[in-house]
Amino acid sequence: MTESSSHTATTPIETPPSPTLSKRAGRAAFVGTLLEYYDFSLYASAASVVFAGVFFSGSSAFLGTLQAVGTFAVGFLVRPVGGVILGSLGDRFGRKKILVLTLVLMGAATMLVGLLPGYSRIGWLAPVLLVLLRIVQGIGASAEYGGATLVAVEFSSQRRRGLLGSLPGMGAALGGVLGTGALLAVSTALPKDVFLDWGWRIPFLLSGLILAYGLWLRRSLPETPEFRRIEQADATAKSPVRDVIRRQPGALVAVLVMTIGQTGIGYFYLVFMGTFGANQLELDRTAILVGLIAAQLANAALIPLFGGLSDRVGRKPVIAFGFSYSAIFAWVAFSALTNSNSATMFWVILALGNGVGVGAIFGPMGAYVTELFDTEHAYSGLGLGREAGNAIGAAAVPVVAVPLAFDGTTVWLSLLLCGIALLGLVAAVLSGSPSRTDDVHSRDRVHIAV
Repeated sequence: MTESSSHTATTPIETPPSPTLSKRAGRAAFVGTLLEYYDFSLYASAASVVFAGVFFSGSSAFLGTLQAVGTFAVGFLVRPVGGVILGSLGDRFGRKKILVLTLVLMGAATMLVGLLPGYSRIGWLAPVLLVLLRIVQGIGASAEYGGATLVAVEFSSQRRRGLLGSLPGMGAALGGVLGTGALLAVSTALPKDVFLDWGWRIPFLLSGLILAYGLWLRRSLPETPEFRRIEQADATAKSPVRDVIRRQPGALVAVLVMTIGQTGIGYFYLVFMGTFGANQLELDRTAILVGLIAAQLANAALIPLFGGLSDRVGRKPVIAFGFSYSAIFAWVAFSALTNSNSATMFWVILALGNGVGVGAIFGPMGAYVTELFDTEHAYSGLGLGREAGNAIGAAAVPVVAVPLAFDGTTVWLSLLLCGIALLGLVAAVLSGSPSRTDDVHSRDRVHIAV
């Protein structure tokens, strides 16, 4: 199917954003996703090394792991609904208001997890409340990345969209480092029984500091130039979700499938590989957390490099490289771990898999998916396309991988990782490239072939 769309011709903003305002917007976008992925990575790391014992005590190693990882998945399953609702509100009433709301939801839910009693104190109510807080996290996160990316890109000049659009991705990676690092620091500083009793709660409560700084940044940021342009022209969409489905179905499919690939690969390394290291490789808690930090540090370092590269060579070639690399590396990774299940090899595999592979995909993705959609329903398109892809990729892949890991062979794990990488590659190849323009406030026609 071939689809063409063009942005509504409206009166442009008189002057482009100043470099100072662009930097402020980039910083606000960066800090928001930093909090989002601090929360999500902290939860993922805790699910790997803490939650099975604290909230699901009495279960077998397999069942406890599956339940802990399952609660992580719940946060992604609700994200399409939250993405559609909040994305639609962002297209109708502005990016800024929704980004403040998402920040509050994410931060408050994470802090409450840190105050939640365990199974030994309140029984079945503990995992139920944990799931409910995870749902609130998911709703808050559903519009965070899309809105932050829109803010960064819509405040940037054309020649720097790839670089500035990668800042939310970089914030995500560094947030992951902070989340996992905080848990590692506390687990190292405290005796094991103290850590499992109450020490693990400290990093969850510290998320309030990032929340306060993010709110200060976002409340002082004006609305984006592109949204003000359509608002001044009275061209905001009344039904943005319906409009994006009807006018740009090809763009939605492309974003959905690429997101399945990107998040599926990323959370395979960041969630499932933590449980694989504990159960199959028999690594200790510290070795696993160091590996997760190595994966996220490599990702954070390479995301802006790949995003800047996409400004020079185009978004699609860089994204296609990331998926191709990930498909090949799926076989290299488990072959290396089979021959040497040392902690060092585990760290190298996580750093190369999540750093190079996911970094090359995630770096250009912010600008790329933003440029696929018309301004008047871009937030809804990102909320629907990306969050539906998140629900499938990030939620399903780690859960599916857990029983495969207990099968006694790593072939099925390699096939799973390779398959989702090839799925993303096909979507990247078939999706058309947004046209390049000299003016950040005007775009030509976008062609999507699906």
